[in-house]
Amino acid sequence: MQWDLVWTEGNLTRLFVGDLARGEPGGLLLTVALSIVCILVATVLGAAIGVLGSMRSRILSGLALAYVGLLRNIPLLILVFWAYFVPPYLGIEISKFISVAIALSLFTAAYIAEIVRGGIRSVEPGNLQAARALGLSRFEIWLWVILPQAFFNMIPAITGRYVTVVKNTSLAFLIGLSDLTEIGKEINDRLMTAPVELYLTLLLIYFIVNRILSSGMRLLENRKRFNHLFVRI
Repeated sequence: MQWDLVWTEGNLTRLFVGDLARGEPGGLLLTVALSIVCILVATVLGAAIGVLGSMRSRILSGLALAYVGLLRNIPLLILVFWAYFVPPYLGIEISKFISVAIALSLFTAAYIAEIVRGGIRSVEPGNLQAARALGLSRFEIWLWVILPQAFFNMIPAITGRYVTVVKNTSLAFLIGLSDLTEIGKEINDRLMTAPVELYLTLLLIYFIVNRILSSGMRLLENRKRFNHLFVRI
C-alpha cells in the first residue's frame, strides 16, 4: 500500500478545498456547497409540488404528478448533460456549478414531492376531523396539523434522498466540475500507482459526510423536541 503517495499535504489540501489559494474552490468544499444548494432548492420545490399533488384540484394535482412522472423517468446523467449543453445552445451562459445544481435539484425535487405527498396522506383522518370540529380554518389545519405531523413521517425517507444528493454530486466530474471525485481523478491520473489507496480515501470522505448528515437528520426524529408545532387534539 502506498498511502504516503496519496496522503501528502498537497493532495489532501486539493481533496478538501481544491485550488482555493488560487481562487478556485473545489474538492470536498465544492461538493458540500453543491449538496447544500441542491438540498435546499429540491426541498422547497419538492414540498411545493408535493402539496399541489395532494390538492383536490385535478389540474394542480395533475401538473404535479406530470412533473414527478417526467423527472423520475429521466436518468440523472442525461439531465446533467441537458442542463450543461442546452443553455449555451439557447444563447444562455451558465457555470458548470449552476448546471449541475439545476439538474440535481429538479431531479431530487421529483422524489421529495412524492415523499411529501405520501407524508400528507399518512396523517390520520381523525385528526383532521377533530381540527375541523375545533373550528380551525383550512389554512390553520394545514399549518398546525397536517404539515407538522407529515414532517416527522417523512424524515427517514427525506434523509435517504439527502444522502443520495451528496452521492449524486459525484456526477459533476463528467462535465469537468472540480468536485471531490474530479479532484481525486486528477490526482490518480498524476500518480497512476495508487488507485486503491486514493479511491479508498474518497470512499471514506463520502462515508463520513453522509454519516454526519444522517446523524443530524436523526436528531429531528424526536417529536418531543417539537411538540409546540402540534395542535393538541
